[in-house]
Formats: sequence, C-alpha cells, structure tokens
Amino acid sequence: MNTTIPDNWYETFFAGINCEMWEKAATQQMTDDEAAFLVSVFKLPKGSKILDLPCGTGRHSLALDRQGFNMTAIDISDEFINSLKKKVAAQELNIGVIHANILSLELEDSFDGAFCMGNSFGYFTYPDMKIFIQKVSNLLKPNAKWIINSGLMAESFLAKFIKGKTYELPGMTMCINNNYDEWNSCLLTTLTYVRNGKEEVQQFKHHVYTIGETIRMLKNGGFRTTALYNSTNKESYKLGDVQIFLVAEKLW
Repeated sequence: MNTTIPDNWYETFFAGINCEMWEKAATQQMTDDEAAFLVSVFKLPKGSKILDLPCGTGRHSLALDRQGFNMTAIDISDEFINSLKKKVAAQELNIGVIHANILSLELEDSFDGAFCMGNSFGYFTYPDMKIFIQKVSNLLKPNAKWIINSGLMAESFLAKFIKGKTYELPGMTMCINNNYDEWNSCLLTTLTYVRNGKEEVQQFKHHVYTIGETIRMLKNGGFRTTALYNSTNKESYKLGDVQIFLVAEKLW
C-alpha cells in the first residue's frame, strides 16, 4: 500500500483530519518559542517583509504579524488557507495569504527573510527540490536569511529510526507506522486516526536528505549555510539530535 503514494501526495493530503491534527499538535508555547527564535535569528527591523512557506495553519505568521512584521503566508492547502484568512479577518491583521503551489507560483515581490518550519522541506523529489530552492532564492533580497526546520534530515531521522508510535491528541488518537524505501531514500508513513470510535487511514511520503546534501542544494540555489542548531535555544546540532534549524543566507 505504501508503494502507491504519489510524488504529489501533498497536493491533497492537507485536508480534513490531517489539518485538524496539526491544529491540535502545536501548543501555544511551541509557537511562542519558535517565533522568538525566528525573530532572534533574522535580526530584522519591524515592518520587514517575511515569507512563510508552506505556512500550514499560519501560526508563525500570526505571531510575527503581532510583533510588527509584514508577513506573507503561502500554502497549497485550501483548508489551511481558508482557515487562516478567517483568523486574519477576525483579528484585523495584515497578513498576505496566498493559496498556491510554490513550484508553479509566480510572485512579483521581494522579501527580507523566509522560513520553512515543520518537516515540509522534504516533501519534494530532488528535481522539484531544486525548483523549490530556486523559487525561494528568487524571492529573497541579497543577504536575506532562510530558516529551515526539520526533524527528518537523515542525520536525525535515520540515527533513531522509529517504526511506530502512538500519539494522544485532544479528541483523537494517531498511530504512526513508518517504512523506509532504501532505493529512493524516502520515508513512507501510514497514519491511523481513531476518533469517536471510527478509524481513518492516511498516507504520506517524505524524501530524506542528508545535511550535506541540503547544504549543497542550497549553495546551487545561491545560498550560504551559516548555522545548524538543534533547538530554538540555538545549541549546535550534532548527529542524532531530534530537530535541526538550518540558517542559510542569500548571496546575491
């Protein structure tokens, strides 16, 4: 069943129970810590234009907008984008919310910084990853920073490969079953949700890149990697750390 997951799975995955799960999984403290980290790394004045992609629920854009930054949030999910638009309107915020696939998006704008939080950096195949990196590069001003967060870089994920795990979220249980496609360096995951006694199964795939490979891809896209952290506390990343926060700088 896992082998049938298409490369463009992310175009339809983020709807229904998957969106509900992400809304429930991220705590306010997590958002506050990550937003503070982003601000401290960017070191940008209020009013600077920052790009959040893919934005998912938009929790980081909401937090940074309240701190005075000019936010643009992009995502492919109808559900995430419609929900974020409602939050922006209800709170009278100025976030630019765009529903688009970054691989085909043509945006006439330039930004002072960008970030890619969660594990979304590995959604794409290698050819599409090159397009993704170049798209972001084209949208950033020289010396702008791009902050990438992931728990699925090879040095993190493969060092402590976990076949399965169960999470209890408000109103639902989520069981994760992982398999690994060695031929394609790809994580194949089945999610089984149980809510109100009913079961729902969802699947996704994630391309697993090494840190060195990621740095080389970024370099080819016009970026210089300047820091590798293992948390929002800015401690240096080391083999096996659960998370990585990579900071890259646009060279030209």
